[in-house]
Amino acid sequence: MSFALPPMSPDEVVRQSFFLAAKAHQEGDLDTAEQLYRGILGVNPTHADALHGMGVLCYIVGRPDLAEVFLTEAIGQRDDPTFHNNHGLVLLARDRPHEALAAVYRALALRSDYPEAYNALGNIQLKLGCRDEAIASYQRATDLRPSYADAHANLAKAFYDKCDFDASEASCRRALEIAPDCPEACNTFGNILRLRGKYDESVSVLDRALAARPQYAEAHNSRSIALLMSRHIEEAIAAASQALACQPDFPQALVNLAAGLAALSQHDKALVHLERAVALQPDCLEAQNNLGATLMQLDRLDESIEAFDRAIDLSESSTQADGHFNLGTTLTTATRLDQAIRSFARALEINPNHVGTHNNLGVALLDEGLTEDAIASYGRALDIDPQYYAAHCNKLLAMQYSDVYGNDDLLATARAFGVVMDRVQPAPLPPRDLSPERRLRIGYVSGDFSAHPVGYFVLNSLEAHDRDKVEIYCYSNRPLVDFYTEEIIKHSDHWREIFGATEEEAAEMIRADEIDILVDLAGHTNYTRLPLFAYKPAPIQASWIGYLGTTGVKTIDYIILDSISAPPGTDHWYTESVVRLPYGRFCYRPLAVEKVVVDPPMLKNGYPTFGSFNNISKLRPGVIELWAKILEARPDARLVLKWKSMAVESVRERVHESFRRFGVAPERVDLRGPSPYPDMMDEYNDLDVALDPFPFGGATTSCEAMWMGVPVVTLPGEKLASRQTLGFLGSMGFDHLAVRSKDEYVARALELVADPEKLREMRHALRPAFEAAPFSDGPKFTATLESAYRQMWRRFVAGEQPQAFCVEVEPALV
Repeated sequence: MSFALPPMSPDEVVRQSFFLAAKAHQEGDLDTAEQLYRGILGVNPTHADALHGMGVLCYIVGRPDLAEVFLTEAIGQRDDPTFHNNHGLVLLARDRPHEALAAVYRALALRSDYPEAYNALGNIQLKLGCRDEAIASYQRATDLRPSYADAHANLAKAFYDKCDFDASEASCRRALEIAPDCPEACNTFGNILRLRGKYDESVSVLDRALAARPQYAEAHNSRSIALLMSRHIEEAIAAASQALACQPDFPQALVNLAAGLAALSQHDKALVHLERAVALQPDCLEAQNNLGATLMQLDRLDESIEAFDRAIDLSESSTQADGHFNLGTTLTTATRLDQAIRSFARALEINPNHVGTHNNLGVALLDEGLTEDAIASYGRALDIDPQYYAAHCNKLLAMQYSDVYGNDDLLATARAFGVVMDRVQPAPLPPRDLSPERRLRIGYVSGDFSAHPVGYFVLNSLEAHDRDKVEIYCYSNRPLVDFYTEEIIKHSDHWREIFGATEEEAAEMIRADEIDILVDLAGHTNYTRLPLFAYKPAPIQASWIGYLGTTGVKTIDYIILDSISAPPGTDHWYTESVVRLPYGRFCYRPLAVEKVVVDPPMLKNGYPTFGSFNNISKLRPGVIELWAKILEARPDARLVLKWKSMAVESVRERVHESFRRFGVAPERVDLRGPSPYPDMMDEYNDLDVALDPFPFGGATTSCEAMWMGVPVVTLPGEKLASRQTLGFLGSMGFDHLAVRSKDEYVARALELVADPEKLREMRHALRPAFEAAPFSDGPKFTATLESAYRQMWRRFVAGEQPQAFCVEVEPALV
């Protein structure tokens, strides 16, 4: 027996089709829902609910333009609050927030207790920058529906943007109680955990967000930031790249991708992404700041300054201190010192406690030659943050230039720095072979493995090390690589990059390499890693070249000097045990070997020319007074002073005025700015006699002068920094150029130019003496250095404490 169902009316077909469409839509089967909606509209083009359904579908799949068309038609058929509310969301997606606001207000006019509309209203208000109003709207939504997870999540985000992190966390936790994997709540909570330094927990929560919504660009980006902060750079780059795969035009993800690349010193690649971020969002403050920093790393200083200027314009006036700090730092690097000092002053007007600004202002002041002002600025930084180790280091270095502070002051200040470093509990060292005569692993730490004084003084030794006795590891703390770096790498057994690594990461690398003796080549200078030595990653630690006094770091066992730098009876000025090498503490390799020695220029000029190419900070008032006396005694004489900041007009005016006070006219003092190294070496041919400043004399500058045949008159004092030139002269047999008093200094300088023919003979004798000196003989010098390392090691394996000693010259080395 069979029967037939009565045929359905068109209205019934539409009704059932809509029921199935709505069910498919709710279950996420969007293709089926769309087919059914379109079928309904084919029968009844004015079906309000089908039009609305199609509008919502188009919005979901990223077609807000079509969504607006369908929703407008739906509203034309029925004045429904849901239609108006969703229309508002579409208008917001189309970046028309004021029209969106009107649509949502219409929804609320039709249904005043509509939680979804209050939630949408909050979204629009956030877009319009009305954060407090948005918070009130979200709170109204959650009051109307306490189980509304999305509204709690949006409320958490609004509180987060307002920096009310406690309230944000409370809202996050409420949202996650209701919906444990709510992506928006997980994202905000992950960001809060990151801000609180809980990076692993942050990543874990963000992973929950991404498990629930794999294409959630914001969560990928948040994850990238957390990974950057926890120094997982490669993973951070991958997370930022994933965010961009989900949303290609995402400025913040571009900024974070660039930050990861910059952390790997890939500044060229970082720049590409930052330029794109700025093009997408010119008012993105972080992008402009990072662009400025990246351009500075690439030495594109004028462009960097422009980027920081734009960043300042984008900042609120109360938060511009960071912008002026960044700008001042770049201006200092560009030797635009007057502008830099003004920028730092503006930063301190906004935030008098900006510790980095006080520190970097000190750097600019020191570059201007205003040493005491620089020391005061570093002191103010330390008053604000006594743990700020950069200011400790800068203050110590500046004190070396000053004749106000003696060795006792330097020791006390270094000890204060040592107290700051004494907060670390070193990790246990791995077991190692304690055979006293085995091959040793020596690690050198420096940011100056380049065409830099440290590079000039270390390369000869690296090349001459006896690889049967030692294995050499170089830990580079600077991304700069030049032709000199390549030579240093060539003569290193192992090259390690630690720039950007944390102290813990670098210490772990050194422990893993099982270094026996770790040697610092920076001290309290640029690119120092002294805090790394506080972790004691090697059983023996020493300070060698790079700095001119005690480090103050308790975990550094030895300081490698010589009996001229540190005469007997001076050990109490060092926290380290003093090791004295027999041939001095330097091993120099000339860079300009092709330059020839010429006759004294006074033979053709008819007048003598004195000069100094030393740091302007060494030109103390007492130095200027003494040099003025030399010029006074020889009215026809000229003085050449060369340093990078001599190109700054205000510096030139001040230096000329300093000499004018002692009766020396400006035309007698030739002030020269920076020039390429070969040109600078040629300029020594303009000098008859070089004058060593005090109490901070030359090292590299003295070597360069004497290599070019220019005698250097020096006045050694108690400070190690004043005795550098003396060490070279003693090895060369030219001790008579080192004097004991200011009167003798003037007399010796005048004596040298009084007999041009004798000066010519001396000039041509200097280079041969230089070449024959032990500090030019890499193998001879390095054998004594290795002997020092061996004695340190023997003492350690014998269970003895570090103790001062002198390295004796082996008969075969004499």
